[in-house]
Amino acid sequence: MQIPIAVAAEAQVNPRTKLFWRTLVNLRTSFVWAWLDTKCQYRRSKVGPLWETINVAVMIAAISLVSSGLFGAKVKDVVGYIGLGLIIWSAISGFVVDGCMTFLRNAGHILGSNISVDLYVGRTLFKIFITFGHHIFLYLVGVAFGLIPLTWTALLSLPAIAFLLVNGFWAIIVLAFICARFRDVEMIVRNLLQIAFLVTPVFWNYQQIAPNQRFMVDYNPLFHFLQIIRSPLLGEIPSVRTYVIVMATTVLGYVAAALVYYRMRRRLAFFV
Repeated sequence: MQIPIAVAAEAQVNPRTKLFWRTLVNLRTSFVWAWLDTKCQYRRSKVGPLWETINVAVMIAAISLVSSGLFGAKVKDVVGYIGLGLIIWSAISGFVVDGCMTFLRNAGHILGSNISVDLYVGRTLFKIFITFGHHIFLYLVGVAFGLIPLTWTALLSLPAIAFLLVNGFWAIIVLAFICARFRDVEMIVRNLLQIAFLVTPVFWNYQQIAPNQRFMVDYNPLFHFLQIIRSPLLGEIPSVRTYVIVMATTVLGYVAAALVYYRMRRRLAFFV
C-alpha cells in the first residue's frame, strides 16, 4: 500500500525540529498570556503596571539618600549603581519567587488539560520580563537627567539581558517542579533570597569589601548576573571572569532543569 505523501513527509521530520517549532509556538502563546495577565492585574488602575515602577523609584531614592548620608558620597554618584542594581534584582527575585508558584498557580489548568508545561513556565517568565521592561524605563530617566552616563558600552547590556531571560527559564522550571513536590521549599527559598539580597552587592560597593571577604563576590553567581547588565549601562566593561561564570551557570542550570523535567514531569498532576 502506498503511503500518502503528506504522511510520509511528516514521518521524515526530525523530532528535534518538531520540538523546536513547538517550543517557539508555545513561547509566543506564553507571551500573549503574560501580556493579558499584566493587563488584567491593573485593569481598574489609572497608572497600571507603572505602580511597581513607582515603588522601585521610591526605593532607589530612599536607599540612595541613606547611602549618601552614611558613606559621604553624592547622590548623583550612587543613584545609577543602586538604581540599576535594584531593577535587575527585582527581575532575579521575580524568577525565584514567582517560579516557585508557577505550577501551583496553574493547578486547575494542569489537572484539567494536557497543555505543555513550558507554556506555564513561559507565562511566568514573560510576565516578569514585561515588568522588568517597565522598570528599565527608570534608566532612561536617569540618562535624560544626566545621572547616568550614556556610552557605546551600553549595547553590551542587550545580550546580557537575553542571558538573564534564558537563565530565568531554567530557574523557573527547577523551582516550579521542586516547590510543587515539596511545599516547604518555597518558604526556604524566600528566606535564602533575603540573605542573598544582603550579601550580593545590589546597593553596596563591592570594591570596598575586605580582601579576605572577596569570596562573597567572586563566587556569587547572582553578583555576576548583576554585573553583566549593570556594568555596561554604567559605561564599564564586565570582566572575563563574570562572563565565564554566567556561561557556566547557564550550562549547569539547563542540565539541572533537564534532569528535573524528565524525572518529574509525568507526575506533575499528582504534585499539584
